[in-house]
Formats: sequence, C-alpha cells, structure tokens
Amino acid sequence: MSEIIGGVPVVLPLLLWKTPPGLEQILAQEGVAYDVVRDAHPFAFRGGRFVLFDGRRTPASEVHELLTSTHVAVDVDAFREGEDVDPFQALVDDRPMRGCWEVRGWTLRERVARHDRGGIRRRLIDGLREIVARRDGVWLRLAPFPHPFRSAFNLRVDLDEPVAEDYFRFALGRNMLGECCTHFVSTHAYQGEREVLADLATRDAQSHGHYHYVYRDAEANLKNLERADRILRDRGFEPEGFAAPHGRWNASLDDAIESLGYAYSSDFQLGYDDFPFFPWKAGRFSRVLQVPVHPICEGLFLDAGATDGRDVAEHLARVVDEKVRANEPAFVYGHPERRLGRMPEVPLALGEALSRHQLVWRTTLTEMARWWRWRDSRKWLAIARGPGRVEVQFDDWSADYPLALEVVRGGHRCLMPLHGP
Repeated sequence: MSEIIGGVPVVLPLLLWKTPPGLEQILAQEGVAYDVVRDAHPFAFRGGRFVLFDGRRTPASEVHELLTSTHVAVDVDAFREGEDVDPFQALVDDRPMRGCWEVRGWTLRERVARHDRGGIRRRLIDGLREIVARRDGVWLRLAPFPHPFRSAFNLRVDLDEPVAEDYFRFALGRNMLGECCTHFVSTHAYQGEREVLADLATRDAQSHGHYHYVYRDAEANLKNLERADRILRDRGFEPEGFAAPHGRWNASLDDAIESLGYAYSSDFQLGYDDFPFFPWKAGRFSRVLQVPVHPICEGLFLDAGATDGRDVAEHLARVVDEKVRANEPAFVYGHPERRLGRMPEVPLALGEALSRHQLVWRTTLTEMARWWRWRDSRKWLAIARGPGRVEVQFDDWSADYPLALEVVRGGHRCLMPLHGP
C-alpha cells in the first residue's frame, strides 16, 4: 500500500482523520483540496500524502500504524499551543458578544461573533502552509474570486423603516457604485411602498424577514420568514438570500432558512470580515452559506454621538482599502432610512476607494453566494509529475465561472487561469 496513483505521489488532497469540524470549514474557505477519511484502514490513506489528525482524539502511534514512510502525518493539536482559546472550537462557536471599537475618536458598540473567525483562519492556514512547505509540499488553492479578480466589493443595504424619501436619496448615491448593492427588505415596512419595490425590481433584493425581529422559537422564525417570502414573491421577487435583523443568528433561525431553500444568509453575530462559510450546527454543516460583512455601520456612529457622515465615510472607505489589499471580500453595510439617505458622502467615499484599485469584482451578495457554492462543489486533486511539475485534475469540471488556481510559496503568489479540466 502507498498513497500514490499510478505510481505518482499525490500532492493534494489533504487527508483529514478525526479532525475538528473547524479545520474542514477553513480548508473549504481557502479552496484547498481535502478529503475526510471515514474508515481506519491503510487503503483509505492512498489518496494523499499529507494526513492531518488531532492528537487529542487519536494517538500519533495509532495514526502512524496506518501510514507508510512516504506519508507526512500532521498533528493539528500543535496549533492550539499559545492560543487563548481552542481555535478549532472558536471556529464553530455560534455565541455572540458585545464588541467595542475605537474609531476616529468614537466608541462604537455592536453585538458580533464572539471570535474573529477570519483572523483564526489566517493564522491556522499560515501555520499549515509552512508545514507543507517544509516537507517539500506545494500549496495550491482555488482562487477565492472569479478570474482575474483579486477581491470583491458589495454594499449591503438593510431596509428596515418605510421612509421612501430617504431610500430614493440614497439611490442617487448608489448609482455611483454600479450594480454591486444587495438590498434586504423588511416586508412589514415596505410591502406598501410600491415605488420603492418597483425600483428594487431591477436590483438584487432579498429577504430581511417580515417583522424586524429574530425569535428564539423555531416556529415563530419560520412563520416570519414565510410571510416575507410570500409577500416578496407576490411582488415579483425571487428571494434566495436572507439577512437577520441586527445580524442575529441562532440554530432555529438557520433551520427556517434551510426549510425555505435559501442559498445564503449574512449575519455578523455569527461571522464578520471573513470568507463565506457553512456554519456548524447540531453535528453537521448547515446547507445555508454565510456571507459575512463588516459589522460597523453608520448607526453605530450615530448612537455614539456623531452628527454627520464624514467619519462613517472615512471608516468604510478605509475598510474597503484594507480588505482589497488583503485580497479578501470588501463587504460593508448600512441603512438608508434616516441614515445613508442623508449621508451622500458615504457612497462617494466608497466609489473613490474603489477607483484606487484594479481587479475588484463589483458584485451582489447573491452572485457571490452562487459563485462560492459553485467553487465549493469543485472536486480536484494534484499529482506530482516530476521535479517542479504538478498536474491538476478535476473530477467535476464546469465552465460556469472563470476559475483560477493560486500557487503560494513563501511570500509569493501565482495566479493561473484554468480553461479546462
């Protein structure tokens, strides 16, 4: 037995044996090929060279008995050393906390995810990539955005109150950003605003629930979402996404979203400033994709005492600059009513920030979710074909999106478009 295919060592996928679900979650986010080994027998490990296991669950001696000398066993328990909390547990922790930020002299507060999932992901992936490099491996991933884009931008807009005048004021500034706004509509507030709904008919409009409230009771959440879904469809919309009021999330709410067949949600009390991910709940991954956004909106500045939009504009523009430079999603959010509709400097600053960068995908959250789910469904492997040569093979090829492969070595990145399987 050996982990080779046709006599050639398999570079990827990484093989996961009894590892925490948080590890599987971040590998999926990164677009790295991996397989979960379910049966403990030597032949199960033929499909890869790097075998990841958790020493807290499985002794290293037990793992090594199943492997050959050509395998590299990686105990992910080492990544817990020096951390304040178990990083793998933090990645699946769905409890919120009260976040606090000092921004331009203002103290801003909001309930957000208890842990910075994006920061944890980056630390763990950096450590794992270093291990692979030291053992003569190569780090490949599917690029996080359609080729040739290196980042993505979206302005998420939550419509909570029926102030049509402010919506149309905001719409004037929105025109500077193009078709990269996603609107989450509270139907209790807007079901009677025909002009607003007519304007939204040509844009990305999704569900914010009927009443602007998240319930603890599963049945109440389902009824609230079903009512909003029915109203939106009666008005000609076809919702496939949801954003929870106040960014709240709980498992019963996710159950309701799943039951409606929605593709994604966007709830910063579960995750923020991160790649999209599928939440872990009740021993499995949800079928609803989470598309995180930056959790600081204009309302936090107003709550802190700010009286105009200048500080809001400068903060959100800085966030966009930082996320684009980091090659991650630059997704920010806000509210038109009594806020963005009266802050024209905000869309203007966002437009100016985008003008400073190239290769930014100006997209809707709905299209981002479609892309991410498509990317997540690609199955592929990498096989060594001699010194410095690797062949990538796809089991499930599709030309729906322009896909690229990213090779990372040290501080260098190479992005290669893929035109076939």
